[in-house]
Amino acid sequence: MPPNAPPNAPPNAPPSQLRDAAKTPRAIAKRRWLVSVRDLAEAKRAVEFDVDILDLKEPGHGALAPVAVEIWQQVARQAASWSPPGKNGPMLSAALGESDQAVGLADQVPPQFAFAKAGPSGCSNPDQIRGLWDAVGKRMPDRVELVAVAYADHRSADCLPAEAILDLAARQGFRRILLDTFEKNGRSSIGLMNARRLSDFGRQAHRRRLWWSLAGSITLGQVTRIGELIPPPEFRPDCFAVRGDVCDGDRTGTLSADKMRRWMQAFGESAGYVQS
Repeated sequence: MPPNAPPNAPPNAPPSQLRDAAKTPRAIAKRRWLVSVRDLAEAKRAVEFDVDILDLKEPGHGALAPVAVEIWQQVARQAASWSPPGKNGPMLSAALGESDQAVGLADQVPPQFAFAKAGPSGCSNPDQIRGLWDAVGKRMPDRVELVAVAYADHRSADCLPAEAILDLAARQGFRRILLDTFEKNGRSSIGLMNARRLSDFGRQAHRRRLWWSLAGSITLGQVTRIGELIPPPEFRPDCFAVRGDVCDGDRTGTLSADKMRRWMQAFGESAGYVQS
């Protein structure tokens, strides 16, 4: 997936303008979507809806809680059969957990995975987060790319602010960063980051050539109205990552076919699959 290129001015639109859409939204051209799944059955269901990235994590245990290693292996074995004719199949991503847990699991990520993520909670200074990235990166298979993670509610996670992590990630040579929420209490990353901060984050990612993904209790209504919050298209997220908004009930529920279909229709066929 291509990185971003140069910046523009931040918008003035307040977060309150990002309200849920009442009708099926128009297609979102050239944006990718990621769905978090907890097991092989959910992965198979998500594939039916042209998801670009399948993210393996256990939603009942925290922001980036990992699933069992056996589930990674099951999905990795099946993934090759999910490529539709003439297209590449969805890329695989593994949530490794936070800090020490992430380091302990890094060498067990299957090489078929494209990405892995380690939560930065407890990393309250640059040396700590660089140490985490170094320890995880050294243990992961060479073909798996480590994605930097920043939390909109960084105080709850006792880690550096999102903007500081983005700056460090760019300096350390990262190509991608995820903006998420640490606490899963219904507050979204869009609500936690005011309009100017979110736009500035996108501008900084664009300027530093970092592909960025927006997660954190976001809804399809917010996603389809993201242009009101971040008018310059080049500052907007390259990917939207979702769990709760495609589930029956909350994020710990099962995937809803109807909700998945609405997201798929919003992104449209033009989104397609893209290789890094």
